[in-house]
Amino acid sequence: MRDLTTAVLVTLLFVGCADKSTTQTRSGGTSTTATSAPAGGAAARAGAPAGGTAQQPAAAGRGAGPQAAARMTPEQLDAAMKTISSTNGTLGMKLMGNDLPGAAKDAQTLATTFADVERFWAQNNKADAVKLAQQARMSASEVAAAALAGDGTKAAAARSNMTATCKQCHGMYREGDAQSGYRIKAGVL
Repeated sequence: MRDLTTAVLVTLLFVGCADKSTTQTRSGGTSTTATSAPAGGAAARAGAPAGGTAQQPAAAGRGAGPQAAARMTPEQLDAAMKTISSTNGTLGMKLMGNDLPGAAKDAQTLATTFADVERFWAQNNKADAVKLAQQARMSASEVAAAALAGDGTKAAAARSNMTATCKQCHGMYREGDAQSGYRIKAGVL
């Protein structure tokens, strides 16, 4: 029995160590260690995305602002826009049904996603689109705050402002339709 317990512990130790790769760097006499886990390792089992690293806040340990995080692709922007569209639809339904806690959660999702949109446009040096994404993010945050405070009327008004900002940005940067699909206007990037 003792040999079995030892074998299990050694296996767990080995598996735990196999999930990590460690790199040590010496700089000016200081040693730093960076650890990351490969895909399928402990991070993947803990719910991290494929690629093996857990997502960090956009500016964690780096410069501040929307450009601090990894560069977003147009495909990632498209995915964010789809998230915004579906979440905004459910937000509207929750506000109409007076589900203010649910609306607050949706509004927070929107605010987070608009931060990604803001980052995309900042990385592509489109100051007017950055400003519109910031306005939409702030409106989404206002929806969340109003919903948490139990003020459905104020939340609906903030959602209306957010939607108007979306339409303004789409008029400048989006082309296509529901059947053919939407995309960034040609020549924008």
